[in-house]
This record gives sequence, structure tokens and C-alpha cells, in this order.
Amino acid sequence: MQIPKITTAIPQRRYQLGDFAITVLGEVESGDERAYRYLLATVQDGKGEPCLYVAALKVAGSEEDTLRLIAPNMERDLDSSTAWRDLDHFCEQGISIVQQVLGLKDEQAHRLM
Repeated sequence: MQIPKITTAIPQRRYQLGDFAITVLGEVESGDERAYRYLLATVQDGKGEPCLYVAALKVAGSEEDTLRLIAPNMERDLDSSTAWRDLDHFCEQGISIVQQVLGLKDEQAHRLM
């Protein structure tokens, strides 16, 4: 997994999903070549580092952003759309992806912030 190298970011939302804390970051500046619009980081309770990311990546010269899953041993582009510019839509889809990947379909996400 190529971990995002975040230098600064502003938390936009926080959720609890079962044993996982989810933080959605905006205004992300990174030390890698990626331009993040939003970055959803998932941390298992008791752990210090995220185990899974969902990113809305800005694409130079395009109106559309790319939705990307970043997980251990896997990095995959899932979709390209202007919809990923909307924070609410990004959060909804990002949480759904986390539920699928981590097998948490029976858990409800509770917004904390």
C-alpha cells in the first residue's frame, strides 16, 4: 500500500463504524505526486495507523475526479466522476466502500463531527 504522505489537512467529518474510526480530510496537501480533493482514512480502534483509505483525486485537465481505494496490497481506481467533488456524496460512497472491503455491511456509520 502506498500510504498517502499528508503534510497538512483539515478534518471535515468523523464517523464511527463498528470498531473503526473514519476521518474525512479536506484541503489536503501531500508530499507525494497526488492531488487529493478528499481523503477518507479508516483506523481500527486501538491501532495508530489507517488500514484503508478512499481518496477523491483531482485529475489535471479534467472536470472529473477519480475515486481510488488504497488498501494493503491493493490500489485501485474505482470510478471517475464530477460527483466526487461533493463532500456528502464522497462520504456516503467512501463509507459504503469501507463497509464492503472490511465486511461491515451490518454496521451503521455514526457521524461524530
